[in-house]
Order: sequence, then structure tokens, then C-alpha cells
Amino acid sequence: MSFKLDDLQAFLEIHKLGSFTKAAKSLGVSQPALSLKVARLEEYLQAAILIRQSRSLSLTSSGEKLLVHAKQLLQMQEEFLANFDQYQTQLSGVIRIAGFSSIMRSMIIPKLAPFLRDNPKAKIEFSTHEMYELEDILKSNQTDFILTDYITNLSGAQCKQIAEEEYVIIESKKHKNDSNTFLDHGPYDNATHSYLKHIGYKKKYDRAFMGDVYSIIDGVAMGLGKAVMSKHMIEDDKRFNLIAHKKKYIRPVAMTYFEQSYYSPLHLEVEKILLK
Repeated sequence: MSFKLDDLQAFLEIHKLGSFTKAAKSLGVSQPALSLKVARLEEYLQAAILIRQSRSLSLTSSGEKLLVHAKQLLQMQEEFLANFDQYQTQLSGVIRIAGFSSIMRSMIIPKLAPFLRDNPKAKIEFSTHEMYELEDILKSNQTDFILTDYITNLSGAQCKQIAEEEYVIIESKKHKNDSNTFLDHGPYDNATHSYLKHIGYKKKYDRAFMGDVYSIIDGVAMGLGKAVMSKHMIEDDKRFNLIAHKKKYIRPVAMTYFEQSYYSPLHLEVEKILLK
């Protein structure tokens, strides 16, 4: 006895959409038929794979293991069948990358854009999040790679440094602002605190929250406050004065993914490009 591939596909769709109703509609089957597919998987494993709550679904520990296996199995089948396409000369598939906003738009997408242009059958889904969310997003299998500004230490995962960022303080050239206000993403953004602590900054300061890195940059340009910012994002922007401290503050940019018995050619190629 073995898993039926359409049962695994149904399980993946339920996890992706977070709802039996939505998954049934997406797959074009009835909810009882979808429930039967899940029941077959659970009977084969002799373990529950989903926890159904009133308004949400979550995976059991067995479900988390099955999710990794199902993704690998279906990916291997897709690539095997692609080998029989005599015109198949490009990589195909989908890779998901989740990261923080200052690195995604300015570094990661430009790095991968030439590859995506040359391989239109390959798809990369980019998403940006707050730093503190990224490890949980990887652990819940919502992404294949995460990009963080620190070296992760997740069990069963590979973490590799792909770059580094130097941070500086920026202020508007046009609008003088005498308040000691620093603009951040939100209350959990620790860039300002970490930088000021690193350089031994003693003055009291206020914080204002802008939502994302590009709103911070615009806010500083409009004179709403100062900001601690990745130097590579603004060093050629004439709207700002850059205040660099003699004691440089540098953070790594790290790529993390879970170890697997099989990595798709697309995964390996994306990893190789990011490590360049």
C-alpha cells in the first residue's frame, strides 16, 4: 500500500488555503470527497494530520512531516514527467522566498531577475514580512527559503550567509527636524535600538512607526524624523545626509531552508545564485 498522489495533492491544497471549503472548490470536488482523501491518509499513517478548529486548521506533528514528504514527492513527479518533454530546455517549478523588505526589493529580486527572464517556466513567489515572523513562516512550511539579518539556529535547517548590510543614520537635507525621533517599521523592529546601542548612543529618543522600509525612507525625506537605514539603499540618494559612525554596524544577510533528502534543480539553482 502507498499514498495516492491525488490524496497528497488534496492535503497540500487544504494546507495552502487553510480551509476544506476553499480547497474543495479549488480542486473541483465535494467536501465529503475531500474529507475521504484526508481520512485515507490518516488511516495509512495511523495518525491524525490535521487539527480542525472552528475557524482555522493546523497541522499535527505527523501532518508537518507528511507536508514535507508530499511536497518532495509531487515535485519529483513533476520533474520526472518534464524529462519526457523533448522541448524541455528550461528549469520549471515554484520556489517561495520570504524575507525582510530592505533586502528583498533592493538585492534579492535584482539578483534573480536575469534567471527568471531566461527561464519563464520557473516561478519564484516573493513575500516580505517582519523579521520576527520569518522563522515561524519557514517552520509552518509557508515558504522554502527565509532571508534574515541574523544567523538562524533552527533544528534540521541549513543557514548560509549570502551578504551583509552596513547601517547608518540618515536625515533629510531639505527639512530640518530638531526632534530626536527615529522612524521604524513597527514596535518589534529592533534596528534602531541595536544600532544606537552598538555606537554607545546615550540620548533619549522617540520612535514613530511607518510600516515598511520604503515608507521610512519617504518619511525621513519629508522631515518626519531620522532613521537607521541600510547604507546600500540610500547612499546615492541626494535627499539625505548620511551619518556614519566610526564604529561600523554590520549585520549579515542569511538564507535558511530545511534540510531535505531531495532538492529540486530549481532549488539548487536559486541557492547558487543567492550565494554568488
